Amino acid sequence: MKHNDYRIYKRLFRRNRMSDAELMHKMAQFMSGNSYFVGNSPVVWYTNNFDFVKNAYSKNAEVFSIINKITDKANVAVPFLYIDKSGVKSKRQGKTYQHTRKNRADSVGMAKHRLQVSKDLEFADMGSDLANLLLQPNENETWRDLMTLVRIFYFLQGEAFLYREAGDDLCAQSIHIAPPNLMSPIIDSTNIDGLFLKGWKLDLLNGRSRYFDKDEVFHLKMPNPNFDGAGLQFRGFSPLISGLKYLKLSDSSLESWAKSVENEGAKGIISPNHADPKLWLTPGQTRDTQKMAQEKIHGSDNKNKIVVSAMPLQYTHIGLSPDALNVISALDKSQVKLNDLWGVPAVLFEPNPTYQNQQAGAKRFLREVIIPYLNIEEDKLNQWLVEPFKIRDNIDYVIDYDTSMYDELRLSVDQTDALLRTHTINEVRVMLGSDESKEEYANQIFVQQGMLPLSDYGAEMDFLN
Repeated sequence: MKHNDYRIYKRLFRRNRMSDAELMHKMAQFMSGNSYFVGNSPVVWYTNNFDFVKNAYSKNAEVFSIINKITDKANVAVPFLYIDKSGVKSKRQGKTYQHTRKNRADSVGMAKHRLQVSKDLEFADMGSDLANLLLQPNENETWRDLMTLVRIFYFLQGEAFLYREAGDDLCAQSIHIAPPNLMSPIIDSTNIDGLFLKGWKLDLLNGRSRYFDKDEVFHLKMPNPNFDGAGLQFRGFSPLISGLKYLKLSDSSLESWAKSVENEGAKGIISPNHADPKLWLTPGQTRDTQKMAQEKIHGSDNKNKIVVSAMPLQYTHIGLSPDALNVISALDKSQVKLNDLWGVPAVLFEPNPTYQNQQAGAKRFLREVIIPYLNIEEDKLNQWLVEPFKIRDNIDYVIDYDTSMYDELRLSVDQTDALLRTHTINEVRVMLGSDESKEEYANQIFVQQGMLPLSDYGAEMDFLN
């Protein structure tokens, strides 16, 4: 390659270098013009978070139904405050409620977790500060109200925020929601090892902002693989980001369907039921029949009325146009795809599902969506909310969600009989949610009478032979 050709080649394919002024302008556009310094370190945040509450939850019935299905199901589980009485020794043996909790997504696993909770934990004082927060976290909301908002934001925006009013000991005196679209990360970009998250900024919507250290904020988020120079990886990844085209398809299909209904025109034709043209309606009779149909047949006022005709007539229905049928097909496809974004089985939204399909879908929904989420939420609450109270009160508090109220996790008769072969009656009673019996025999394991080891059975046959 000649020297001049190389210069042309290099000029064509090299990246144009922006001036410092252009670069600062681009950064200001991206970061909304917000920056300040902490000490000598420049700190920036960005506010390009899309508000899916306003643009999806409030405007799309499918998204609203899916999110409500998730939050209503998650709200069945009630948080209980316990004190861990198991001690360090039993924890090292690996047989604790923390291990059984991971397997509580099915009925037998839930039963064993409930039994382990009864062994390792005891109920905490319901008059404690922490217990009161689990009832009324702030003056305006109950715990259920607050966590419903957390779950709506988490599954819509991919992240949820809480902040606490606390003293120097970091023990929460009240807990409040912070909408993710109003939260902006405070990033230290001077760290030699990369970006460093220093805290969060909350837009109070009154021209003022509030700043939090990162440890002061409860931040529950879906993992975000999008790493960039502005700290996008510190935000949650909303399922709707991947499903934007299906959300748009759902919105567009609904709009098109409404327009097709409005503009479809006549739905049918009334005509004489005669093959002989001589007996067909005259123009005058056609006008009279049209007027009679409008007055006596058409409209809700004529529901269940009987109409008499002086001649045999027939009604021919006009079907939907191909375009309208395509719109309805697109609606069905968009609903299934939107359900799949959250792992919610589509059968739960069918108007007339079979009992078997409904039961299978409900169990899958609980096993793959609800229980895994509750485990994540529980871990985060024990870390962010409970830990300061444990240090202040010198009591090993634990929050554990009671998932025994889910019908899908109840033991069947066959499962109960199988557990009675390996557990005492009182242990099985605890698994079923009943109180223990005071009878001594209830703490014994019963075996089936007349059972022999296979080896003994073989020896007896040899003796007989």
